[in-house]
Amino acid sequence: MSRQKEFDYDEKLITARDLFWKKGYNATSMNDLVDALKINRSSLYLTYGNKHDLFIKCLNSYNKLKGKEYREAAGSNEDPLTAVKNMVLAVLDVILNDDKTCLVVNSTFELARIDEEVKRILHRQTVWNLEIMEELLHKAKENGTLPIDKDPKAWAHFIMISITSIWYTQQLFSDPKLTRQMADILLETITK
Repeated sequence: MSRQKEFDYDEKLITARDLFWKKGYNATSMNDLVDALKINRSSLYLTYGNKHDLFIKCLNSYNKLKGKEYREAAGSNEDPLTAVKNMVLAVLDVILNDDKTCLVVNSTFELARIDEEVKRILHRQTVWNLEIMEELLHKAKENGTLPIDKDPKAWAHFIMISITSIWYTQQLFSDPKLTRQMADILLETITK
């Protein structure tokens, strides 16, 4: 008869995710994970797999959470351009009120170039985000709030990359005023 697990799978996954988020994938050791999760090494391997397997589970869990938040921000207004602005403002709120950079941003710069599985996951998540943004921008173009000469696909990419730049600025300069100004410039650019 197999023994019942004495811990909550999702709770430990969140703990591991937060550790990877704080330290990065490469700087997080299996000993760090064992210590943080407070489970023995064999339970960790049996439940989550090796370090890479665990990271992939954490990244997928994070993407699911952020996807939900993204959908909520996108659907927060009937006007599509206002919904886009709400998405930017929701990310800005996280940037200014959380001391961690987005796990997707971290993982993109740390791993996407060298880990094909991570790159596929990040690509899939980004494409999904871009599709939501592009759909909203198409609707804005149709209702006349986005100028006819603006290509929704190019603008969706521009907005997403700009959001990453806002994360970058806050991480490097820790200047909330500058970070807000960058977001304001992005929001003004969207409506011009």
